Amino acid sequence: MTDSIDTVIFDLDGTLVDSQPAALGATIQALSRFDVRVTAADLREVFGGGARKLLNHFLERDLGAYRASQLLEDAIKLRSGLQLDLTGEVVLLSGVKELLALLKDREFRLAVATMSSRLVVDRVLAHHGVESYFDAVLTVDDVTNGKPDPEILTKTVERLGGQVDNALYAGDSSHDLEAAVELGMPFLLVDSGLYVRGEAREKLRAAAVKHGFPVVGFDQLMDIGEIVRR
Repeated sequence: MTDSIDTVIFDLDGTLVDSQPAALGATIQALSRFDVRVTAADLREVFGGGARKLLNHFLERDLGAYRASQLLEDAIKLRSGLQLDLTGEVVLLSGVKELLALLKDREFRLAVATMSSRLVVDRVLAHHGVESYFDAVLTVDDVTNGKPDPEILTKTVERLGGQVDNALYAGDSSHDLEAAVELGMPFLLVDSGLYVRGEAREKLRAAAVKHGFPVVGFDQLMDIGEIVRR
């Protein structure tokens, strides 16, 4: 890992916030309106590529590709509205505000790069009073290709006028890790266990270790401040 990190880019869900009640709950409710039944466990298996990918997966599974294509846009809008209504249930992970304040005090550039929608992200960041810490916030609405494609990371670095080698991406999923690896960007795994569980979580940790990436638990977020300094 480079020793000249000046930018830290964060994923949002499972990395900075526990959004399960809102993200999973809204998805389950939205799909049920189209007679598609899913559980939280079902969603966790494919979560991470944005609402379009997530909803389309289950609509296609139960209704077929043609019917899914007809209903997808309505499902996306419905889920977004439901998720906004549940903003109050999104919890900022312990230590996040302290970490962001520490990094800003040390003059790191900070950004969010997430597959959540712009409306949802802006509402969550404002709800917790952390929007001012970030120099850039990019969402699924800013890209053509969702993670694990690294497009959102490329655009975030460009927005900040920085360099890939000098930016660290902190995320909690295989999509996050794969995007960073493809771009050649340093990565840090936030092993929160919120969305990625069981065997998938073990494989993700092993992949991070294999690549030489640091791993922190959700109760060790302040360690990120020292990791980026090193």
